[in-house]
Amino acid sequence: MEVSQAAQARGLGPLVSERQLANMRNRFLLWLVIALACLGLLIGVSAIGSKMSVFDAMYSVVRFIGLFFCFGMVFAIGTAIRTLVVGNRAYFVYSEGFVYRHNGKVRAFSWPETTGLQSVLGKRGDAAGKLSHYNLLVQGSEPIMIPIQIVNGRDEFLDHLMAALNRHGRPIT
Repeated sequence: MEVSQAAQARGLGPLVSERQLANMRNRFLLWLVIALACLGLLIGVSAIGSKMSVFDAMYSVVRFIGLFFCFGMVFAIGTAIRTLVVGNRAYFVYSEGFVYRHNGKVRAFSWPETTGLQSVLGKRGDAAGKLSHYNLLVQGSEPIMIPIQIVNGRDEFLDHLMAALNRHGRPIT
């Protein structure tokens, strides 16, 4: 079922705002290409290092560069796998409700079915205590994670979502 059909079937009114995250396949392929590039560079650096003497001054530098590409490859593979797990997501704010699409599955909610918007703070490292994302709380359903995307100091999508929730008396914490 398409987003507009789901919104129309639930009587959610006109579209106010939408956020579609980057395509999962494109992100996966990008990280896979990065991993392969790191592998190629690691092999190239290893070939150079294998021709050097252990006592050569540049030997340690070449080994360090190889280690850098090795860790880069592992990070890129991990990120590519994470991209597959997260999947494709899109969010739509309508005047009378919210529609969420995840990997082709569309879910529509009217504002009375929502119980509020909850801010989520980071827990580790530099993100500790800083706003990470929001969870839209829906009756009888798992919270819907809504990422923050700041452009020119604002997140217009979240501004529209919060305004709609405020109009319908839903708490934002």
